[in-house]
Amino acid sequence: MPGTPLRLLAAAALAVALLASHASTSAGAPDKGCATSALALHQGPRVVPRTMQLPLMIEIVNDGRSACTLAGYPRIALLSSSGKVYPFAYRDGGDAEVTGHRPATVTLRPGGGAFVLINKNACIANVNGQLARQVRLTPPGGTGTLTLRSLGGVFLDYCGAGDPGHRVDVSPIAASVSAAEHAR
Repeated sequence: MPGTPLRLLAAAALAVALLASHASTSAGAPDKGCATSALALHQGPRVVPRTMQLPLMIEIVNDGRSACTLAGYPRIALLSSSGKVYPFAYRDGGDAEVTGHRPATVTLRPGGGAFVLINKNACIANVNGQLARQVRLTPPGGTGTLTLRSLGGVFLDYCGAGDPGHRVDVSPIAASVSAAEHAR
């Protein structure tokens, strides 16, 4: 029968198009930013520090049921165990540990994670032995906050303005641990 291969090809193309359409819809196409209520913070893998550096890798996990996106720099606050906010100076961008790459959009599938690396120099003059014990993070473009209540043995000491350890450098949201880190 003339035209039969053409009809089969057309039917196959239609079937592939329908399956592709269904797959992207059911996978929860990431067309929206992540709601803070659908996210959770975990301590990421330990970063082997360079001399006098105090890095902390944070993983942001999508606990929601659909994919979403994050892009840019989160807002960070370091707190005492009682919740007192230490007035560090925060800077978006690279240093000895944190990547200097520009932010990119990261898609978080359900159960998937993204990473943020924060880093500071060790204090030369610690203020009365004060240590940050918690991290409060506001996702880029978000209004709610997430709190990491244990830093798993990472000691982020507080020091006043003028001390090299007063500044905390923050990476953009990154798709992987290596994307958050400065190239070694």
